[in-house]
Amino acid sequence: MTMNPQLFCPIRGALKAKLKAKDGLTFTEEKRRIDCINLLISKGYPKDRIEPETKVIKFGHKGKNSLRADIVVYDRPVVDVKVLADEKRRECMKIIGEIKRDSSGADSAKNDQLKPALDLVPSIDAIGIYWDDIEQTVFFKEMKGPSIITKEASIATLPNFGIAFAAVDIFYNDLKPVTDLVRRFALMDDVLHQAGHPKDDRYSLLFQVLLLKIFDEQSTKAKNGRMIIQDFSVHGATDADVLEIFEKGLEAALKLYGNNLPKRPSKKINSSGETLRQLSKLICPINILGSSPQVIQDFFMYFGRFLYKVDLGQYFTPYEVIDLIVRMVNPKFGDVVRDPACGTADFLVGAMRVAEERHGAKIAPQLHGVDTAEMAVNLSVFNMILNGDGSSNISLGDSLRDLSQHEGKYTVALCNPPFGARIVEKRKDVLANFELGTEEIAGKRVPLKSQETGLLFVEVCMRSVTPGGRVGIILPNGYLGNRGERYREFRRWLIRHAKVAAIVGFPRFTFKKSGADVSASVVILEKRHEPLIGLANAPDQPIHFNLVEKVGWDLQSNRSGRIYKRDPKDGSFVLESNEPVLDADFDRVLSELYSSTVVDGFDWLAAGVAEASSGTGWVVQLDEVIARDDFCLDPKRWSRKHAELVSNIGGLAHFSIGDVLQPVTRKLKKNAGDIYRYVEIEKIYENFGSYISTDYYGWALPDRGKLVAAPGDIFLANIWSSAGKWMIAGDEANDGRLIVTTGCTHFEVVPGQEHLLPDLVFGLSTEAFRVQMRALCTGSDGLSSISTDDILAIKLPLIATSSMRDLFRDRIVEGQAGHLVLSRIVRDELLATTPQAEIAVRSSHVVQV
Repeated sequence: MTMNPQLFCPIRGALKAKLKAKDGLTFTEEKRRIDCINLLISKGYPKDRIEPETKVIKFGHKGKNSLRADIVVYDRPVVDVKVLADEKRRECMKIIGEIKRDSSGADSAKNDQLKPALDLVPSIDAIGIYWDDIEQTVFFKEMKGPSIITKEASIATLPNFGIAFAAVDIFYNDLKPVTDLVRRFALMDDVLHQAGHPKDDRYSLLFQVLLLKIFDEQSTKAKNGRMIIQDFSVHGATDADVLEIFEKGLEAALKLYGNNLPKRPSKKINSSGETLRQLSKLICPINILGSSPQVIQDFFMYFGRFLYKVDLGQYFTPYEVIDLIVRMVNPKFGDVVRDPACGTADFLVGAMRVAEERHGAKIAPQLHGVDTAEMAVNLSVFNMILNGDGSSNISLGDSLRDLSQHEGKYTVALCNPPFGARIVEKRKDVLANFELGTEEIAGKRVPLKSQETGLLFVEVCMRSVTPGGRVGIILPNGYLGNRGERYREFRRWLIRHAKVAAIVGFPRFTFKKSGADVSASVVILEKRHEPLIGLANAPDQPIHFNLVEKVGWDLQSNRSGRIYKRDPKDGSFVLESNEPVLDADFDRVLSELYSSTVVDGFDWLAAGVAEASSGTGWVVQLDEVIARDDFCLDPKRWSRKHAELVSNIGGLAHFSIGDVLQPVTRKLKKNAGDIYRYVEIEKIYENFGSYISTDYYGWALPDRGKLVAAPGDIFLANIWSSAGKWMIAGDEANDGRLIVTTGCTHFEVVPGQEHLLPDLVFGLSTEAFRVQMRALCTGSDGLSSISTDDILAIKLPLIATSSMRDLFRDRIVEGQAGHLVLSRIVRDELLATTPQAEIAVRSSHVVQV
């Protein structure tokens, strides 16, 4: 893929013009001009006859003023026209184009610029093109008695080169995908509003038109058929004819979709033919089903909110995340796919797309979704239809209670289950049907008091598929790494029943729009033909672990807009074929998966992927996982960045934190009237052990203030979101009233190891320390923490020279005296002496390692 930060015009070549306007939200006029030129070229208009930025006529004092056109197409090469006088040049004009970056001034641009310019062109065959972010229309001349009138039509009626304008029929291949369905339907909403339709009626009517449009595309796509919805503004149909055409088309659409729709719309359209004529001009040229999945998802979120009167944020999962998961599971011809907690059926939509794009397989009839919420079922049906599925095997049901009815009936299960410590199943009769919902007591399996719903859905997915079937499921990292017995037992069960192909972690806040502030991962599994009896003799196999760092969405603010790649030097957008490139690394993750030896062990994983070839892609052997008593599967711990860092340090002179520090506990006995100096986690800095304390009376001391410091004690933040923070207690701790938050783990120097203290302080100031702390934290949200044992096992490099050690010894004295010493000393001066200076720093605070 060739990246180019410049716009490329097929007429003028590379341009220095910007892709987007100053607001960063809309494309520039230049980008839209190029889009229009590309359309002309696709219809056969020769490049040598197209001229951007042209004066149609000069007027005013000495011709200083002019009426300009953004694009002109001549009846001969531009070089031949250049030598002609203005009047003769206008006689050669066949097309005049007016381009705007947005639709805010559409009426003025049409009436005050394009139409006057078109009037100056003498040929009655001349055509005008208006083009903005929503509307693309054609203006043509027509004789009416002795007068010439100008009419407007859809861009789909633009004739191919060499053909005069006429009221031609629109066929499927004439349709063009759009980049913004939301604003186009908002424009259609305006048409209905101006026609006097109240708000509720408008969305019911738009839903009827939408069903007809999707049916129209679906039924004509295979054979490039004639569309039902034409541009009736140029056809001779009467208003009554237009209404009849729409209602007959809707009746046909309802025969296909009607039985699946929770709210079947009426076959009668409560609108005039004239209003439908205006709507047809807006919708006839676009290809909804051929638009990008992101565009359709945006439209689904917008339209579904009005249609079903529900906030769809709770159902939102970025399309790109869904696409990554589905591509790894790789549905193909013959697969039967189920999502037992389908939400809005995004996984099923993704499976339908990937199967067709990668394998040419149409598997819509084999897609099945279930949800306990009626609203979710309604939304799922709408989403499936919006993406071209007329089967919509979506039903209302309880996948936990109905477990036995679906065992072994599918080849693929995809799921983003409801999870969290508070989302639990307590029904005894339901729990009794699950291995993960029961425990063995006196030789019998008895139901637990409760079990997390997310864990049960893993078993639902596993039991839904046939032996050798695949599962792709999103799980919180707590399930994969927490040391609690329930989670250890879950991972033991998982490894016994499934071969783990890959686990990919997502940044924090990836699922924030759905209200889940968790760090989660996707787990890709293949069901074993027979469960392992135990793990002692489990066949070894590679597992691919990876971490997504960028999802292409803003995860650090309340905005959820897409983020595009920029040139780091000047901030310009990186382009591919004049389109911005999403700032995400899903392609990297897939590439690394397909270059790993995992593809050799799972033949379905890379089927249809030409570039797949086992090689240097990162893997961890199952033996390494089983060797741990907690069977940890957290992708942070097993990530390449963490593993290679630890290996590199192991090749240097190094030590472990446990060689220098040992845990210490001092019980706080506070007096209500005494003043204590409290250090909270926010006041500990990644600045060479620096901190700021706040005075509190004993009665007001925060509950987390429990760690009693002594001079020289070291405190390491043990929470993922604060990993890398640490402090040395200064001389002010002499009186026993320096109190530190329990968000830290409390240590003192091992007697006799004081000589390693400079090395420790050096190491704690490096990114090597921060990477290991983040990688070893377990839990599913920003409060995930690292155990004391894991802290003590962290490896750090020894200082390379005695002079550096002496410098650090002096800095420690200053730190204990209360001086703040910035970590820039380490970053700029000391790290240059070791290989650890080249450790990549995280691109943002949401990246897991």
